Amino acid sequence: MHNRYLLLTLLLLSVSVFTASAGNLRERVYLSTDRNVYVAGDALYCSAYCMDVNTGRLSDFSGIAYFEIHSGNDMVQTGKIAVRKGRGCGRITLLNTIPTGNYKIVAYTSQSRNEPGFDYDLSSKTISIFNTLSTARVEGGVDVVADDSYPPARPMSPAADGNDVGMEVRTDSSADGYFPVKITNNSSETVFMNVGIRHIDGIASPENKGIAGFVAGVRGIKGTSPEFIDNYVPEYEGEVIRARVSGMDQAGLAGIAGKYAFFSTPGETPSTYSSVIGEDGTVNFFTDNLYGDREAFLEIEGLAKDQVCHLELESPFIDVKVTSAEKLAICPGLAADLEMRSASMQISQYFDSDTLFEKLPVGNINMFDDRAICYNLDDYTRFPVMEELFIEYIKEARVVRDGGSRQIQVRIRESGTASYVNDKSLMMVDGIPVYDHEKILEYDPLLVERIDIYPSTYVFGIRSFTGVINFITYKRSLPSMSFDDNVRIVNFQGPAYPQAFTCSGVSDSYPDYRQTLYWQPLVEIKPGACIEFKCKLPSYNGNFEIFAEGISSNGDAVTGSMDFLL
Repeated sequence: MHNRYLLLTLLLLSVSVFTASAGNLRERVYLSTDRNVYVAGDALYCSAYCMDVNTGRLSDFSGIAYFEIHSGNDMVQTGKIAVRKGRGCGRITLLNTIPTGNYKIVAYTSQSRNEPGFDYDLSSKTISIFNTLSTARVEGGVDVVADDSYPPARPMSPAADGNDVGMEVRTDSSADGYFPVKITNNSSETVFMNVGIRHIDGIASPENKGIAGFVAGVRGIKGTSPEFIDNYVPEYEGEVIRARVSGMDQAGLAGIAGKYAFFSTPGETPSTYSSVIGEDGTVNFFTDNLYGDREAFLEIEGLAKDQVCHLELESPFIDVKVTSAEKLAICPGLAADLEMRSASMQISQYFDSDTLFEKLPVGNINMFDDRAICYNLDDYTRFPVMEELFIEYIKEARVVRDGGSRQIQVRIRESGTASYVNDKSLMMVDGIPVYDHEKILEYDPLLVERIDIYPSTYVFGIRSFTGVINFITYKRSLPSMSFDDNVRIVNFQGPAYPQAFTCSGVSDSYPDYRQTLYWQPLVEIKPGACIEFKCKLPSYNGNFEIFAEGISSNGDAVTGSMDFLL
């Protein structure tokens, strides 16, 4: 018990010191996207640059950035990006229901919320979205014009000063359906950038300041000294998931303050985090970044029968207020280009374009070490009752009776000796804690593929357990498991998986009408160095643009672009 309170005290102290260390840190986030014009249902690839205003360079502080897609006062879609040393990337699929119009993408970190008067427009960019499957339009946000009044094409991003990035595309030397590309860093600093190749058609891109304007804006506020609040915990390692107790009055909250709460996700690589409930019913789970959309389990440990309540996740998104984007102009002459874009989107969805992108490395999140004692149940005689497994061949755990209930105890191996614990060990099914051991013993063992036993002490957040058993089902989704009323299963939006779109594995049978031919979001090039790659030729001819956006090691904006024909 003393160890628990010591661990909790140390955690709260470290959070307090860490929050104070954030001090007057100011961060601004820029999102570079593979295109500025999309159709609803398209994949949107983005590369994030998180800058420290005080140093004018990439920030090494926040571990996650948030972004929102806005039409006027309406937030239509959200996303998260894991960030390391100021850089991150991801991919989302634009909703098929988004009306035609111009939208602003706004990006920020949790630390941004501690800065009153934060200018979200500085960290925003405008994109155009056409819904080719619906007539829905942003109210008051679309102008229908004649073909001769349609605005001329604009560059995707205004260029920075200088010629920092050299580009070479050799379409005359394509072989095996690919053409070579060479990108050179002509500057005297290391550059961190994203590189893309996109199709240029007759649809004009919305006006944007680009990364050069973003950097200039950051430098413009560098000398200012705003006041700060400390309402939001900075997110250094990963997202701080916030939850709140629901279904209790203030007196009830006082009765459960200090109890342990758990946030868990099942699957092949499960994750479990614990925290304590505050006097106001709030809970902060300090996590590593949990990538992708998944189911999450929220539970409070040790509730009495008369303590009826549950946890609800709080949204991490601000739903910020930004100035409205310029109106989107459309004309009859865009019909052919929109039909092609729509066909490209539908083909990619039909042919499962997920096979075309490349997942980039992410940090491994592993709750356990490699000291598990594994029982693959198919290697043993199958029994229809769970308790018989412990009686017949599992020797590292036993079932004991405590009054009218049964309890599973793990035999711990520490300091060269082995002994059964007196306290309850932690039982899990597919990585989800199950505190009632009777539920485990009543569970159908024929649904279980493997039992992993961990005969040591493990800490999940701030809660420790002496011995853990994880029952891993064939489906990895807790089939037929029942939970108490206080357990809530919710949909959780994690950071987007970092992805590049290189199409290196596309087959010749794929009807290739990609609008984005290539996207590499995390590129680092030393001074005077270059990178070379091959890009897959599409199934159509036209005008294309290779472009790069980035920031140098000293905080300067870096851009480059070049048009070419295929």
